[in-house]
Amino acid sequence: MKPAKRSFKPVAFSFSRNKNDALWGALIAVLGLSIIFWSREKLPVMLGFDFREERCLPDVKAALLVKGPHTNYSHGELVYFPPPPALAYVKAPYVMKRIAGVSGDRLRIFADGRIEINGSIVANGLPLSKLYNKRIQDLTRNEIIPKNMLFLIGTHPLSDDSRYWGYMQADKILGLGYRLF
Repeated sequence: MKPAKRSFKPVAFSFSRNKNDALWGALIAVLGLSIIFWSREKLPVMLGFDFREERCLPDVKAALLVKGPHTNYSHGELVYFPPPPALAYVKAPYVMKRIAGVSGDRLRIFADGRIEINGSIVANGLPLSKLYNKRIQDLTRNEIIPKNMLFLIGTHPLSDDSRYWGYMQADKILGLGYRLF
């Protein structure tokens, strides 16, 4: 007895079966991106891009921004927030920085420009002190970071951050950032 012949056709994956499918797919993609762009204030997740040559966080060109209240901040986390008054020149709706210090940490800014949190160096130098019309001695500190405050830095030497404009209130943080590339 002969085995029954199987009728089987290989299926090839295709992005579109015809031109109409491709057009509908493109239309849906454009519509979806438009909705994300114009309603980004209401979405719980956004994408943040910074392709400038000089960025305050040189290792972050794109990040996933996740909105939402967060109460337990940790060292090294990326956070985003609306630019504080000291950053009035920033035209973007959000600024992203890395958390260097949290409430209860010991912050020390030395006259040589060394910045330490709990004895660990988190940044070196105060190259923007002249921008704020301050001497380095005016920026020195040895204090405990107050309750509900964060000390935020960028990793670029010219990052305009908490070294110059002080602590950021934790309730001003809009969400966390996650580096994509």
